[in-house]
Amino acid sequence: MYKHVLANFPALGNAKRFTDDKLHQIRSALDSELQNSPHKDQITVVTVGSYGRGEASESSDLDLYILFNSDRDAGDVISDELSNIKRSLDSLVPNEAGSTGTFGADVCIRFADTLSNIGGKDDTNADITRRLLFLLEGTWLYGKERFRSYRQDLLGRYIKPNGSDGKLARFLLNDIIRYYRTIATDFEHKVSDQNKEWGLRQVKLRFSRKVLYFSGIVAVAETADFPQQQTLEKISDWFDHQGLERIYTAAPDLKQTGQVLELYEHFLAQISNPEVRQTLEQLQKEERENCPPYRDLREKGVELSNVLTEWLIKKYPVEHQIHQALLF
Repeated sequence: MYKHVLANFPALGNAKRFTDDKLHQIRSALDSELQNSPHKDQITVVTVGSYGRGEASESSDLDLYILFNSDRDAGDVISDELSNIKRSLDSLVPNEAGSTGTFGADVCIRFADTLSNIGGKDDTNADITRRLLFLLEGTWLYGKERFRSYRQDLLGRYIKPNGSDGKLARFLLNDIIRYYRTIATDFEHKVSDQNKEWGLRQVKLRFSRKVLYFSGIVAVAETADFPQQQTLEKISDWFDHQGLERIYTAAPDLKQTGQVLELYEHFLAQISNPEVRQTLEQLQKEERENCPPYRDLREKGVELSNVLTEWLIKKYPVEHQIHQALLF
């Protein structure tokens, strides 16, 4: 149903078609590159960001990382495979990924490491970013079945089968909340201390990051009343949907759902316009009041916050666990 709905939203529909076509190309290329590798069953390639959300365009980079299921150092064991993966991806998506070191074809980690230290002193920003984006917007580029199995294992770290039935997955919800607050704090650090570009990053914070967070809340709320084992199974199904689709699927008939799609359509159409995108990329904070595209998107971002707040109230009755859980 959601795909049919996108016919009414050309920017969202075009982005979804572009993403699906490019993902098909990437997956086919990696299958060819790795088909003769003796380690192919130990390699999983994950993408997040615009390709994970189904919102990619020609200007998008490819946020990815590689999971290597081995105790041995990947550089020693699959150096040729890593080079081949990078070559294939660079040819299909030439735009460079960010420079933080969190993502890239040279980022290769063990999946087992994502299951440890959740909330502990060694849980770094890079760790929480990879872990939560894996759940909230991740998809596979290579190793589909391993990707799904890993996601189930990660969710099992948050949701215990022997936990209390009929209760929210609070451990997961708290990590989603923590990650969203980390994004907001990290934004200030990047633009203030690292002199990263401000305008486009600010606009994305008001739209794509907000929907990422909210759609995670929806997945938790929709599985609140199940037995724990069923919660674990059902919430994985919710994460099969991308963020906007998750919101739509939960409440297709709510007026606020249509408003969310309209506002996000406007955002995506604006940042897909090369002239507007370049203006936002070059915008300095001090000049924001003199930038009509930014002022417009700022107002729409405030409206999106209001609509999402209304959506939550309309969708879930006041006694629903999600309301209190978001506060305490």
